[in-house]
Amino acid sequence: MNRFVCALIAGAFLLSAQVPAHAAERTVRISTSYRNLLSTPEQTGMLDRIVKEAFHRIGIRAKIVFTTAERSLIAVNDGILDGELNRITGMEENFPNLVRVPEPNMQMQFVAFANRDISISDWESLRGLRIGMVNGWKILECNTKDFPDVTHQVEAPPLFRMLDRDRLDVVLYAKLTGYEILHELGLNNIRALSPPLCVRDMFLYMHKSHQDLLEPLAHALRSMKQDGTYARIVKQATEGLR
Repeated sequence: MNRFVCALIAGAFLLSAQVPAHAAERTVRISTSYRNLLSTPEQTGMLDRIVKEAFHRIGIRAKIVFTTAERSLIAVNDGILDGELNRITGMEENFPNLVRVPEPNMQMQFVAFANRDISISDWESLRGLRIGMVNGWKILECNTKDFPDVTHQVEAPPLFRMLDRDRLDVVLYAKLTGYEILHELGLNNIRALSPPLCVRDMFLYMHKSHQDLLEPLAHALRSMKQDGTYARIVKQATEGLR
């Protein structure tokens, strides 16, 4: 057997060692609460494409399914769904059956949107304002849990309409997808205030029964960032936004 054939066999062996046993037979259902450029019903959103490609690289088919933000974590924790598309660190503290892929999907800026100049510096500077936020966003809920005037909605568009009509002072949301919603609604008078309330790495979570996938998925995400696949997907998804 010549050296070239030996090298091919060795390479194939090393690749298979990175993929869990029976991975090619597996299909996983990943929950998303987004309906925006990050995740779409057609599974063509930025994170849809990133996560599906990561699974593809380890020989697994991923299907993205919509669940409300509040219900999503419960469904994955209960094993009804296999994974949660995009959350901050620490979800496993309240949902003990969740395990985190140790490589970020993306970095997200959480901001306050307003239709006028409001001076803010941190979460506490929002306390006296009329605040709107989406149900189930834990980072927002934890930092405003005892604030006196907080309005919750299942989705963001109604909140931005309330802000436009001066029924709210600020809407707390992610900067990138917030601007996408504003563009779709034609609300050009609303903008993100500075500074961001916080900037966090976001992660894919899996049910603990899929513990064997964590490191292979992390490796796949890193390789996507190194070979340019990740940057290409992000650029295609965000072109034209403010």
